[in-house]
Amino acid sequence: MKLTRFAHLCVTIHAAAAAITPGSLITVTENADNTNVAAWWTPLDEFGGFEWLAYLRNPTSGSFSNNNVMVARRDMTSGAINRDCLKKTASGDCVLFADDAGHNQPSIALDGDGFVHVFTSMHNNAWRYYRSDDPYSASLVDQSSTMPDQSVLITYPVIKRDASGNLWLAVRGDSGDGVARGGYLYKYETAKKTWSRVTIWAYRKGYSVYPDDIQFSSDGDVHLQWEWSKYPASAGRHEGSYLRYKPSSGEFKTVTGDVVSVPVTQSTSNVVFQPLTNGEAYGDNGAAAPLLQSAKLAIYEQPAGTVHVQHAYRFQNVTGGPWQVRRAVGGSGSQPWSREILYADQDTSAAVGFTHDGTTARIYYCRTGGSTWVLEKSGSTPWANTELAPVKGKGVQRLQAFMRPDGTDILYLGAPTNVDASTGSVYLLSVKGR
Repeated sequence: MKLTRFAHLCVTIHAAAAAITPGSLITVTENADNTNVAAWWTPLDEFGGFEWLAYLRNPTSGSFSNNNVMVARRDMTSGAINRDCLKKTASGDCVLFADDAGHNQPSIALDGDGFVHVFTSMHNNAWRYYRSDDPYSASLVDQSSTMPDQSVLITYPVIKRDASGNLWLAVRGDSGDGVARGGYLYKYETAKKTWSRVTIWAYRKGYSVYPDDIQFSSDGDVHLQWEWSKYPASAGRHEGSYLRYKPSSGEFKTVTGDVVSVPVTQSTSNVVFQPLTNGEAYGDNGAAAPLLQSAKLAIYEQPAGTVHVQHAYRFQNVTGGPWQVRRAVGGSGSQPWSREILYADQDTSAAVGFTHDGTTARIYYCRTGGSTWVLEKSGSTPWANTELAPVKGKGVQRLQAFMRPDGTDILYLGAPTNVDASTGSVYLLSVKGR
């Protein structure tokens, strides 16, 4: 079925796959701020025998239009949770931040030495960066002054740890030139305990970059995913994009292996995995569909050393219509990307997670109203669509997913208003069955 001038395969979704085995739902907090919601964030990590979750909490006193940023450390053996708030200094009070749904949420990662890093509460702000003084500690203090590019205004921090224990950070940066907001890539070298800017990988006058995800392949390459909007900003975006960075050579490559100069734009060949569709155009915030919003990246190798790239993302064909769940699969040569519509029956919220072990793909999403589902495809079998039963009725609207080496998926689940209008919950869920 052809919906636009770009080919999209509409697939038939079958009954639930029996292999999907969710564990018990773990309640991390029932005191989350109702603005603990974002599509781009990375609020979950797992390292050193602990699960680490970052979330917003309503302050213990004062206006609920503010929040504290919390770090929760859960022991993976005992289940015990230790938590603390971000502080200016070790002996100080909890730092107070303004609520700003979709922008001021925290992202967390541990470096290879076990130090905890959090970036938070930046919507065109100077750096707000916190790090623990001790390994595996949930107590973090302000280290913003140690970051490079102190004059750049930052939004949307996406942070991940590579196999060497170094950290990679993608953000939207505004240099103050008044014409664009670019994609800035940074690296934290654990051995040196310092951050440095790698490059501005995406930039075009009149446009803004929206980082979505970072993944790594076994060769040490860094894989980047992002969207574009008209400058200065828009809740609906366009032209989902992908690029591969090889630290060993400093080269950037497209999915087809072509070396490109950075910063790239939408016009760079084979960078865009979701091109503009018929009638789609860049507009100001609130512009009409077609629109793209929220995406995640899955990398797997089969055989070893041969990297496969796939994207899961949400797309709205018409204003007021449902936000669909789609997949783009990387190809080669003259066919760099193929695309398919996986779910379009009901509206979805701005959340998507994507894992792939080389055989089984899983795309997690939330339907409007708060239910959480997983689309699964194993090998050549049809896609199956399964509601995660432990989450039913919990009001979950946002999530993050990552896959352990054994194929188990771990989900961070945010339900922003399931306690009352100003208070929600954060849950943790494992999904086995691969």
